[in-house]
Amino acid sequence: MRRSVFVSLCLAAVGCLCAAAQSIAVYQTTPDLLEGLNKRASLHFARPVAADAALPTITVDDVQRFQEIDGFGASLTDSAGWLFAKKLSPAEVDRTFRELFGRKDGIALSFLRQPVGSSDLAATFYSFDDLCQQDKKACTTPEGVSDPELKRFSLKHDEEYILPQLRKALAIKPDLHIMLTPWSAPGWMKTDNTMLGSVPDEKHPSSLRKEFYPAFAAYLAKTVTGYQAAGVPIYALTVQNEPLYAPTNYSGMQMLAAEQADFFGNYLGPALKAAGVAPKVMAYDHNWDRPDYPETVLKDAKAGALAAGTAWHHYAGDPAVMTKNHEQFPGKDQWVTESSGGTWQKGYKEKGNVLAEEAAELIAVTRNWSRAYILWALATDDKHAPYVGGCDTCRGLVTVDLSEPERPRVKKELDYYVLGHASKFLLPGAVRIGSDEPAGTELKDVAFRNPDGTVVLYLLNAGTAAQPVRVSFHGRSAATNLPAGSVATLVWKP
Repeated sequence: MRRSVFVSLCLAAVGCLCAAAQSIAVYQTTPDLLEGLNKRASLHFARPVAADAALPTITVDDVQRFQEIDGFGASLTDSAGWLFAKKLSPAEVDRTFRELFGRKDGIALSFLRQPVGSSDLAATFYSFDDLCQQDKKACTTPEGVSDPELKRFSLKHDEEYILPQLRKALAIKPDLHIMLTPWSAPGWMKTDNTMLGSVPDEKHPSSLRKEFYPAFAAYLAKTVTGYQAAGVPIYALTVQNEPLYAPTNYSGMQMLAAEQADFFGNYLGPALKAAGVAPKVMAYDHNWDRPDYPETVLKDAKAGALAAGTAWHHYAGDPAVMTKNHEQFPGKDQWVTESSGGTWQKGYKEKGNVLAEEAAELIAVTRNWSRAYILWALATDDKHAPYVGGCDTCRGLVTVDLSEPERPRVKKELDYYVLGHASKFLLPGAVRIGSDEPAGTELKDVAFRNPDGTVVLYLLNAGTAAQPVRVSFHGRSAATNLPAGSVATLVWKP
């Protein structure tokens, strides 16, 4: 009798453990943001039931393995750093950084793309080897003035607030990936002696002078070593933001594909080696519509040996080009390094749902081999500022609302939740795994597996009506209903 009771209790305990192991945590965000990463009632996997057979089904297959994920994030621009340093109290900055980089209190952002010198979202023009006239309009170097030995090189600008804020982020999330990207070489290295991409009254773009290729390579190497000496390890590097676009009102520089291949193989590679640093060097850093550019760089023997893969932007073309690039260069990786949100967005298929638009893109880029999805601004103010030119309609992950200057407040934007539905739940070493998207529906999804075995399903209902859906895994399934236009993350450990 006692033995029977003991066996029954053991079986009951095993059954409870099995049930617990099949529990699915659910987190949800609605397009009106009335729910933002809210935890919902848990689901439970069970053997399929006939009543669910007709539901659209997503089958998650962790036998299929694709790319490892480096992370999700944005850029701590000069504008964002300035807002945090000049407009918020230390306590408000601490709270905001925990919400951005902490896993318990926030979304555990894992990737920051740092401008090297000024971008469009900056309070002023600057480089790390300034010889320009600080007029805030062009940063023009007097003709014939140069510094090829970089005797004036200094990170003084970033030491004021950008490097301290990066260290603050790293203290919260030590495995944070940080990459560097210049919008322009110092003006004295360029054909028009200006940090602008092109002079407004001239037709030709500003580009890097051939005689200063060695100086620019050394400038980038010194930036990497300088950041690392300041306690900020550098994971990756691109050499030019949007090399095929030459803006007239903010920092930029044209660099054609053949020029980048030459610069990679003959100048940057040797400079990084001499400095004893080896960040992942990404080619291109521009839109999906010109895959010929990274092809040129990757096919070059010396440049291809240096390049880890390709950085892409979302402003033109289709993310499917990354799969083609992967098939052509299977040993090279893909990253989406800039995808900005702003006032121009109309929403998914022009239905006014910007949350769904961005979530659909995150799903699309990761399903097309991207290891990262990086939005542009970490923070802007309520007037999309400060900026020197260009992105006067960009939206940050958070907005520092200065409408009441004596009482600034930090507002989380939809972009925060789009990234958070992935970054909060993926651990270092996570890989994308197999999952299908049900035909005839507006359900979109992508799945991942963490090193500890946890499975993460990022799920979007891009439609205008609630959508029932069944999730199948290892022969068991669970059914749920996703509100119109909403994003959900389902997390379970087999």
